[in-house]
Amino acid sequence: MGPACISIGVTMARLFDENGLQITDDWIRTPAGTFAIAEVRAAWVTRRQATRGNRWLTAGLGAGFVLVLVGGAGMSGWLARYWVWLLASPVVFFVVAAVGLLDPIAIYLEKRHHELWITTGTVSVLLWKANKVEVRKALRQIQRARERHREAYEV
Repeated sequence: MGPACISIGVTMARLFDENGLQITDDWIRTPAGTFAIAEVRAAWVTRRQATRGNRWLTAGLGAGFVLVLVGGAGMSGWLARYWVWLLASPVVFFVVAAVGLLDPIAIYLEKRHHELWITTGTVSVLLWKANKVEVRKALRQIQRARERHREAYEV
């Protein structure tokens, strides 16, 4: 048996590999660079925060829509005749949601980009952007690799 048959017994598991992000037991590799798991101090997921102006614009448009809708229903006389529908609207909303008519909104919200960040001893780095489910999978694998690394060096 020659030197080619000697096995060291060290295996490196690839925990996550998708769209340019690779996570193993020992390192994280992205187009932004390669980072050792031992250097990772924290990892987290965030979504780009809406600015204060965006929130006020959205709230204003929503309130304006409701006012126009209720005002139009009141001016047409519909609200005076069918005011019970105004009270029943929360029930109707939940029935519509249960039937699945609001699923396109849920799909849109699910596809929004979330960001995976890590902090090393010197820098915070944006590693990857994807939907919430995929980013959380990658975050869990980083946490798993950090746990394995701690366990390996505690013994």
